[in-house]
Amino acid sequence: MSLNHADQYQKVGTFVVDDPVSAMNVILGWQPRYVRAFNVNNLASYEYFSGMSAGTSLDNGNHADTQWSVNAAGSISLYAGRASGSTITGTVAVTAGSATVTGTSTNFIGELVVGDKIMVNGETRVVAAIATTTSLTTETTFDAAASAVSCYDMSGKGPGFTLGTDICDTAADVVRWLALR
Repeated sequence: MSLNHADQYQKVGTFVVDDPVSAMNVILGWQPRYVRAFNVNNLASYEYFSGMSAGTSLDNGNHADTQWSVNAAGSISLYAGRASGSTITGTVAVTAGSATVTGTSTNFIGELVVGDKIMVNGETRVVAAIATTTSLTTETTFDAAASAVSCYDMSGKGPGFTLGTDICDTAADVVRWLALR
């Protein structure tokens, strides 16, 4: 038996939780068959295998536990991606002459990345920095003010997976993850 390495993908990453109320989308460009996430701060480990129900994973309370349990509280699920021009979660406000976008019920960290193009009130801008789930900065300022309007992701997103709020449960937690296809 031989393995076709052209079909094998793996990615690893680490991030620091900014907002424990929001889930984190991890964009891979493909949907994984296996994901393992490890919260360094509380030592909890989570695993997802292809075929498990969405939002379900195996977890253990800390690295010393030998017993795993099924967690159906929204821990790991597949993320199908999003087409270019799709609305992101929540609404936003911008001020004329400012490059700051302020969100209400948004998840900028989980839904956008630096370099993405967004459209607010008909104005397309490039994301320069994402400070929090509700605040980002664009490369150029906005021409007109707008309040409580939709924000559109003009870049779109490839598939990947979502780490739920039980994994990303405390601000400043460090989460390491591994995804295999």
